[in-house]
Amino acid sequence: MLPGLGSLLPGPPACVLLLLLAAAPAAARCPMLCTCYPAPPTVSCQANNFSAVPRALPPGTQRLFLQNNLIGALRPGSFGPSLLTLWLFSNNLSAIYPGTFRHLQALEELDLGDNRHLRSLEPDTFQGLERLQSLHLYRCQLSSLPGTIFRGLVSLQYLYLQENSLVHLQEAIAGPANHPRRKASLSVSGLWISSCDPLPTPTWTALLLPHPGLGPDCPAPCASDADSDSNDSNSNPAFIEHQDDLFADLANLSHLFLHGNRLRLLTEHVFRGLGSLDRLLLHGNRLQGVHRAAFRGLGRLTILYLFNNSLASLPGEALADLPSLEFLRLNANPWACDCRARPLWAWFQRARVSSSDVTCASPPERRGRDLRALREADFQACPPAAPTRPGGRARANSSSNHLYGVAEAGAPPADPSTLYRDLPAEDARGSPGGDAPTEEDYWGGYGSEDRRGEQTCPGAACQAPPDSRAPARAPGLAAPLLCLLILAPHHL
Repeated sequence: MLPGLGSLLPGPPACVLLLLLAAAPAAARCPMLCTCYPAPPTVSCQANNFSAVPRALPPGTQRLFLQNNLIGALRPGSFGPSLLTLWLFSNNLSAIYPGTFRHLQALEELDLGDNRHLRSLEPDTFQGLERLQSLHLYRCQLSSLPGTIFRGLVSLQYLYLQENSLVHLQEAIAGPANHPRRKASLSVSGLWISSCDPLPTPTWTALLLPHPGLGPDCPAPCASDADSDSNDSNSNPAFIEHQDDLFADLANLSHLFLHGNRLRLLTEHVFRGLGSLDRLLLHGNRLQGVHRAAFRGLGRLTILYLFNNSLASLPGEALADLPSLEFLRLNANPWACDCRARPLWAWFQRARVSSSDVTCASPPERRGRDLRALREADFQACPPAAPTRPGGRARANSSSNHLYGVAEAGAPPADPSTLYRDLPAEDARGSPGGDAPTEEDYWGGYGSEDRRGEQTCPGAACQAPPDSRAPARAPGLAAPLLCLLILAPHHL
């Protein structure tokens, strides 16, 4: 050995350290094209044209950002069990294989939004995510949801389902029918839904038609019996059975965003289980009917948006189930201000909520008037309605033009269509959305919950309103009873 060479070579401890570093597994390294941070353990791989989840993720990663890539499928084993936050929005997802998230028991936020090829989800997609608090499924192409898709998500607080293609929120199964043009009819609190077109499977598409349930081109075999108010499968050959447990496990959910879908009907108890819900956004759908018990159990709801739908009437009893309601938007609907408007009008007389305009679209003599400003005399030709209990908190002002920025001419306010994150590739999170100034306090935390950066009813001919509590009368009962009363004295 040359003199002095021994002093240049590392000693035994240094050799051991170098050997350990050389033998370190490749998994501990940051994936190529990604950026890693130590505290908290974070891997950011956004906007790098990845077509699959990187395989060499450091163990113990708690935050993984994979948004704005080209990932097409998610498979089991792609993610470590330490994940708390997983962003996959704005990718090319079309398939999520069963078991992908099953072992992510610590996961708190999952963002799968803005994946326009994601058309369906397996019933057990989110199984095991008991600590999940925020689930983003906005702006996909989901047309239906399995009845058990949210089963076990007991910690979920924020659910983003806006801008999909959802037609219904309940699994519906049509009964047997032998006719090629299958019929589906259902009586919902005086609202009749009938469809003469073939029913797709498994999706039920219902068309709300004017009472008594006959469409303009509906053939006689497809006619609904207007005198029958039975949902018994024995009496209705095309009985529709609904499953209303979609949200049954979401007792902690506070925000539910469903705007921008294709919903046509809110059926009875459709929001069963959402006792903590604070905000429900349903604007921009195709709603034509609301069951009088649709909102039952939502005792903590403060914000309800139903504007920009196809509602001609709304049962006052449905709103009376919302004692905490503070902000209500009903504008941009074709409101019929005939006898059908009386239950909603009566509710407005008792409830003090901040409301948008409710502009009449019909009849012609009331077009342009505000339904809330109608008088009792406008309903004098209508049969008396059952009293509706008031709902909503008392407020000092129920005017709408100032609160919602509506012009005096009744123009609808700006549509808050950006109530989800619009995220450019260079921005990890968009700025929080908002609404009218009077609701700023309610929307201040939107998007940062994780604390990071039709029947016509002309005058006296109209029938009782849908939410009337008058008992149904069996058809053909009055005449025989009258005959018995007349003949009885002759047999005494």
